[in-house]
Amino acid sequence: MPRSYDIAQARIYGSASVGVYLVANDEYVLIPKDSPDKVEKVVEEVLKAKAIRATVANSPLLGVFIVMNNHGLLLPSVVREDEVEAIRRVLGDLNIGIIPTKYTALANLILYNNRRALASSIIEREYLKMIGDVMGVEVEVKDLRGLYVNGALAVANDNGVLASPELGDEDIEFLKSFFNIKVNVGTVNRGISIVRSGLVANNKGAIVGELTTGFEMMRITETLG
Repeated sequence: MPRSYDIAQARIYGSASVGVYLVANDEYVLIPKDSPDKVEKVVEEVLKAKAIRATVANSPLLGVFIVMNNHGLLLPSVVREDEVEAIRRVLGDLNIGIIPTKYTALANLILYNNRRALASSIIEREYLKMIGDVMGVEVEVKDLRGLYVNGALAVANDNGVLASPELGDEDIEFLKSFFNIKVNVGTVNRGISIVRSGLVANNKGAIVGELTTGFEMMRITETLG
């Protein structure tokens, strides 16, 4: 692991909700097809990953639709065949799976790193094996805070989990046990508790919304670095 953990603020389409547009692993970061060159430059420098321009269902909301770690990538049923082929051409040997669930915002439903995945209870059970096989992870089903949006309420890498302050002590203890890494509570963009909305991270760095405060950035670095 690198000794330093880079972090930078960004804005996409005038929005500080960078987490809804970006998704990254340690080698690639998927960015909206019409992202400005300066966005491509900052994500490549900070995440130390190659920027790939893509869409899902002709939408730029890659951070909502796509789940990706170092082993594989999961796409929702609304993705077009040409979009899948375009992604497949540039992502090398990564496993690619399309989950035919009716729930398309996959990144809101699955909290994951390169070893474990915590899936929402609304994902149909017949797709859990696909999640585990494509991503190369152990999968468990549990809803944090009794909600369905595990992936929106926390961000994980192989070093730690940044969890929403909306989660209770029982949820925090579960995350510590399940992922077996450090777990801290934090926010993004001046107190936003849906942390995934303003944060995308891999094991090398993190991109946060430009409204994120110095204190929030310190907590993210302390947790994920």
